[in-house]
Amino acid sequence: QTISCLPRSFEYSQKNAVLVPAAALGVGGMLLYWLRSGRKIKTIDMGDGWWGSGERALKRKEDESIRPFKIETSDKEIEDLHRRLDHFRFTPHVEGAAFHYGFNSSYLRKVVAYWRNQFDWRKQVEVLNKYPHFHTTIEGIDIHFIHVKPSYVPHGRTVQPLLMVHGWPGSFYEFYKIIPLLTEPARHGLNEGDVVFEVICPSIPGYGYSEAPHQKDFDSIAAARIFHKLMNRLGFKEYYLQGGDWGSRITTNMAQMLPQSVKGLHLNLVFFGKQGLGRIICTMLGAYVPWLVGLSREDARRSYPFMEKNVYYVLRESGYLHIQATKPDTAGCGLNDSPVGLAAYILEKFSTWTDKSFLHKDDGGLESKYSLDELLTNVMIYWVTSSIVSSMRFYKENISKDPDLSAHSRCGVYVPTGIAAFPQELVHVPRVWAKDVYKNIITYSYMPRGGHFAAFEEPKLLAQDIMQFVRKVEQL
Repeated sequence: QTISCLPRSFEYSQKNAVLVPAAALGVGGMLLYWLRSGRKIKTIDMGDGWWGSGERALKRKEDESIRPFKIETSDKEIEDLHRRLDHFRFTPHVEGAAFHYGFNSSYLRKVVAYWRNQFDWRKQVEVLNKYPHFHTTIEGIDIHFIHVKPSYVPHGRTVQPLLMVHGWPGSFYEFYKIIPLLTEPARHGLNEGDVVFEVICPSIPGYGYSEAPHQKDFDSIAAARIFHKLMNRLGFKEYYLQGGDWGSRITTNMAQMLPQSVKGLHLNLVFFGKQGLGRIICTMLGAYVPWLVGLSREDARRSYPFMEKNVYYVLRESGYLHIQATKPDTAGCGLNDSPVGLAAYILEKFSTWTDKSFLHKDDGGLESKYSLDELLTNVMIYWVTSSIVSSMRFYKENISKDPDLSAHSRCGVYVPTGIAAFPQELVHVPRVWAKDVYKNIITYSYMPRGGHFAAFEEPKLLAQDIMQFVRKVEQL
């Protein structure tokens, strides 16, 4: 009987020898699939869009040509500007108010006098045209961009394509001082190894010489998709991105949309990520034991007193945001009709967003960082293109759908990221908070000086930080 059981026992052990490894393999495979699917990078759907006038013609293929473009002016344009400046209605300022009530009207008188009698728009048009400008039609609207290549590439160096995106109330002109540092670093004392760039600076649709969307809902996702299409149209499969202000949001969306195309993302402004109980506790503890919640001494110095630096200051500086996020066309009518009103509205941001202490200066500290020619050239780009209203609408389109601008933070950024934290930026976002969204921070730099308009104000500092970041990414 014992002997007769042996064949069955042998047969059972044979089955076990097959079934157990098979089961283990199956369970292991399921576990591996679960782990891999759990780690799968989420991306923003690229989708498609149409922003032209009327309905999209389904059968007609879009003109994908790249067309050279030149900025021009005329006697009529300049005469109209001068006529309006001559009829500027002056409002007396409150004595001792400096910039606490907004743009000091006494200093505004000086700016208007310079604009009317000394500013040479024809000369500035020549300055703007020193770089090659182009137009191309994407999703029904004309997209403007400048594309600057190095005049000389040393042997053995690889030219890296870099898309730089501006914000509000800036323009592509913000990058004019940093472009030569990036395209010809050796000529400007920046011998930064093998890093050299060709730079593409588009105008956000509705800004400057990019056509305004004719349809509703043009947000940062739409801008990100259009700029990916632009880079693809220029023949680039992989490229670096850089942005501040809205440019930060747009380039972040680009990295979330097509991470395989983005070699690296460099930002000089980070939007706050998720807000919750953990962040509140971290904020409270950070005031007393910053090291316990991952904050450095410099983070603590820049972030506290928290209410003063992150609530009161932001409330004081963000009145424009509420207007532009709700009824941009109403206030925009006046700005589009008055060059002086437009200048006051825009240049006030170049004062306090450059340095918070400039609020206490009668001239807003404007000429300590920029020349009036530079400031007025940026204003003129808005004026001659009548783009102030469409630029303001970008707030409406984004914030009405996402009031705290945190929706996209649920989709992490996994491409290599570099962050340049300038001390006078509107808000300071420590590295430990930035990691909520940017999962692969390669460099995080506490910049020694500078504010919101980094490329315009501190081009050399920003160029050095971009180069340092790209060099590290290329060595990975």
